[in-house]
Amino acid sequence: MSLFTTHFKQYERIPNESQSCSVDQCSNLPNSICSHCDQHFCHDHSNEHENRCNQTLRHLTETIDKLSNRITSVKPYFLNNLQQWRNESYHTIDRYYEKKYYDIIEKKQIILNKELDDLRNQLITEIKNEWNEINHDMQIIEVKLTELEHLRLTIRPLIIEDNLVTLQQLFPLPHASHTIHLKSGNESSIGSNEKYLLVEREGKYLCLIDRNFVIVNEILFDHNDIHSIFWSSSINRFIIITFKKIFTLENTMILEECPIPSNIDWWRGTCSNDTLYLSSAEWGSSIYEFDLRSTFQFVKTWHSPMTCERDEIICDLKYNNGFLGIPIFNKHKEQSRLDLRLLTTLDCIWTIDIHGRCRCCSINGDQWLVMDHDDCRFFHISADGQLLKIEKYEHHQRLEDVTTWNQNNIVVLTKKTINIHELH
Repeated sequence: MSLFTTHFKQYERIPNESQSCSVDQCSNLPNSICSHCDQHFCHDHSNEHENRCNQTLRHLTETIDKLSNRITSVKPYFLNNLQQWRNESYHTIDRYYEKKYYDIIEKKQIILNKELDDLRNQLITEIKNEWNEINHDMQIIEVKLTELEHLRLTIRPLIIEDNLVTLQQLFPLPHASHTIHLKSGNESSIGSNEKYLLVEREGKYLCLIDRNFVIVNEILFDHNDIHSIFWSSSINRFIIITFKKIFTLENTMILEECPIPSNIDWWRGTCSNDTLYLSSAEWGSSIYEFDLRSTFQFVKTWHSPMTCERDEIICDLKYNNGFLGIPIFNKHKEQSRLDLRLLTTLDCIWTIDIHGRCRCCSINGDQWLVMDHDDCRFFHISADGQLLKIEKYEHHQRLEDVTTWNQNNIVVLTKKTINIHELH
């Protein structure tokens, strides 16, 4: 039985002989109405429409089932942190118990055992007329032991305050815990992996910065301005996007050019585990896919209007958990929006209006932090596309890029500094 059968009702008579089938260029008289969309269809097209409705309903039903399964099996990003806190709390209680057990019981046991050992030695060396003194000392030890056996403690209940575990508050952004004074190039970007930051200095050098916030290595870089830097764990290299060329860089600072066509003006980039995504520097930006597993082999291209409209440009491109975060600027409206797109189809999951030419990064698992170049502001966006907060960045310098460095550090690249903000 068709899923949408009850959505169709047959005409008992033709109400209007001049009315025709709702399908374009079909002049047949209708014999049924779809109560779902109130359109009229002839016999042939009613079957086609019913099949499409069934396919749509089946797709929606399957999607609901998948979401239901996700809800049942969801493991939030912070769950590992919460479990770690739980285990550390157990260890803290164990250590506290062991210390109290030693202070109250074991220490006294050690003292009493030593006193008994001393009496035992006296029995061997002392003469008979001193046995009475030894007997007295034994009685004292027995009293102390009885006292220990009947010892009572005042144990206060362990009170766990509700604010011991709270959601991390991004804003107000804490003052920079470290600032690295470094002049960036005309177009700048910053990338990170677990150990290092990679940034361009003065448009001439690539600098590798370690966890001690020291430049541990740098090489001359005499190519065009850098538009994007990001880390690929699958090839274990940084990927560097310039206007005409794409490069990779190892932690050992070995720079190699990628075999990607140079007839396109490149702008931004990101990567999933297996795929590199590049956007073009043009109105009506395209997105190009390359396979990281087969030395950057071309896969496909997404063009306008699938990516953006002809009067729009992709300002940034960031991958996170099967989705692409895409800030898009409209030159006529002079405003931006952030789109969350499904990686496989570029279908838009949600969109939210923001402002200015923007860069972005994922944060707190599936949330987004969007940086406005023009007004030096940050937008905190929830995982479902809701604006959580807007924050002014009071450093009075042009903002260039933003990224995260492990879980608790936000790195802001300005024209003259790299600011590391540690979240609590």
